[in-house]
Amino acid sequence: MAYNDRKILEVLIAQLDSVPDRCKGYKSEFSHLVGDVLQLERSHSIARTSIVPKIGDQVNTVGMYLHNTRAAAEENED
Repeated sequence: MAYNDRKILEVLIAQLDSVPDRCKGYKSEFSHLVGDVLQLERSHSIARTSIVPKIGDQVNTVGMYLHNTRAAAEENED
């Protein structure tokens, strides 16, 4: 792994620690998102595929997780 790649990973991991846990499991989902994006980027660098839509899909998945979890929590409060 190149130095720049290691540095990027170090920064990402450090930043993940500061992500607020907006709902149960959110931080874990967010960590998986970062891993998925890194895998997509690696595939992109080899195959030159378009990763922008794939990253958008991954971000939307985490966003929907957050939305659904918060909605379920609000329903349980009522």
